[in-house]
Amino acid sequence: MDKVSFKNRLRTFALENGADMLGFANIQRFDDAPAEFHPRNIYLRVRTVVVVGIRVLRGLMESLDHNLVIPYNAHGYGGINEQFMRDLRQKVASWLEDNGFSGVPVIQWTGTPHQEPIMCHRTAAVAAGLGEFGWSKVFLTKRFGPLQRLGVVLTDADLPSDQMRTGQICDKCMLCVRACPGQAIPKDDAVSFTLGGQQVTHARVDMYKCTLTHHGGHKETHPGPPADFDVSEIQSRYEALRGQTRDDTEAYRLGHRAAREIQEKYPHPLFGLVASLGHSCAHCGARGCFRACLEHLEKRNALDKRFFNRYRSGKQDPKSPTSRDRLRAGMIRNVGGQEVYKE
Repeated sequence: MDKVSFKNRLRTFALENGADMLGFANIQRFDDAPAEFHPRNIYLRVRTVVVVGIRVLRGLMESLDHNLVIPYNAHGYGGINEQFMRDLRQKVASWLEDNGFSGVPVIQWTGTPHQEPIMCHRTAAVAAGLGEFGWSKVFLTKRFGPLQRLGVVLTDADLPSDQMRTGQICDKCMLCVRACPGQAIPKDDAVSFTLGGQQVTHARVDMYKCTLTHHGGHKETHPGPPADFDVSEIQSRYEALRGQTRDDTEAYRLGHRAAREIQEKYPHPLFGLVASLGHSCAHCGARGCFRACLEHLEKRNALDKRFFNRYRSGKQDPKSPTSRDRLRAGMIRNVGGQEVYKE
């Protein structure tokens, strides 16, 4: 078998069926991976990790800047993870089967290695030569910056790795640190590990704070916080439990539980609506790790892709039709003589 030709044919197939990128990492690239996250825990015969990526539309960042979270959750978050990426993984695995090899699609989920094996899609994408970690732990590419979602298919086809590309994009500007509403990204606390013989580093992101903020449990990310918004009692209880978490995914689950309590205390129609858009819950709109990063990368001309208008994130005019206060006020509707939502 001509392995280079095989890779090229699979790449062409994936790009013709919805992928914006595809890379290959031979299993040897994961020799130094933590044992509990190794791809072999999911598929014992794996010889190559195939990683696909689908872009997050840049215009969705601009809609988030206007306080509109539905387009992003429907098309840039849940829509990709739960619909487009699932279909793409299935097609790639089926193509591998049609060409004599097994393919095992790997979903992104929030289980922990103490329950069932998982693997980090971003790490796999770095190993497959698609890009690098930004300081915020978000995956960056030269084409889209932070704007892509990733999928993984494991196969028993023994294919050569693509060249790794690290240290080309993130310049440690720390704008993600300053812009994160949950202060979940530290400035000087890092995680480092070896991948394919190269040192990989990113911030030790506080997944409890990240998740709490992401799910709207922070005053700045709640879609309609009342004037007396106070979650100090809930946060103090969960802060006491944080020391018992064993890894990032357990911290995620704890943050999710805290956010659910806050949502119950301060309900809002968008919580249910956004959650229905493919299990999405992105109420912070990636203000630091996506939007601040994208603005900086475009300003530096660090990306291969160019647009006629440069992206600029920022606060909106309170008089704008999509200002937060006006959107919040517009949530009050009369149905059968009753207000269906009121702060």
